[in-house]
Amino acid sequence: MKMMQELHNTFKSFDSRLHGNEKSFERISHELALLKTFQSISYLALRDARIDYLQSIHEAQDICDFLQQYRPNIGIYAGSFSPFHLGHLNIVHKASAIFEKVIIARGINPEKDGELSAWNTEALKNFETAEFTGLLTQFIEQHSHYANVTLVKGLRNGDDLDYEVNQLRFMETMYPDLKVVFIQCDKEYEHISSTALRNLERIEAGLSKPFLP
Repeated sequence: MKMMQELHNTFKSFDSRLHGNEKSFERISHELALLKTFQSISYLALRDARIDYLQSIHEAQDICDFLQQYRPNIGIYAGSFSPFHLGHLNIVHKASAIFEKVIIARGINPEKDGELSAWNTEALKNFETAEFTGLLTQFIEQHSHYANVTLVKGLRNGDDLDYEVNQLRFMETMYPDLKVVFIQCDKEYEHISSTALRNLERIEAGLSKPFLP
């Protein structure tokens, strides 16, 4: 309930830029901008809170109907992120320019967990983060019930591409509707990998810090 009230107050501030005689397409653009701006919040929670707010101020029902039916384009950037480094963040920013919302999803990997912290909350404060166990395809399918979901794969070089394509063949067998986009990181991040950073930390604690957000 407290979160709902906080969101209502946020919406009121966000809507202050609107004029009473805006056209329908301008209003829809406004609603989509709101969803993009507050993408750190779970989409369904944000959508339902928005509809509740609009109904509380007796806003046009057609806008509520639009939000109820709208399927956002969401990119899911998944990995073990142990640790989450500058190369990962570079991919997130590039994906954000493509999709209305990006979810950074950490798969729990028993072989990597506990070696280095996976998240930098400050760097990712404007994005939704999630953790999942089990198959990534199940996580994707869960979000596909309300959105158009694309899996985002970050690449440093051709070796990464060969590895990712091989993994995707397994995923496509389990989830034939899978959509994927490959995003190349900027050249300045090509040398950074989580494995290399974990090795640096084994040599001396703190050596990986220059490569973390």
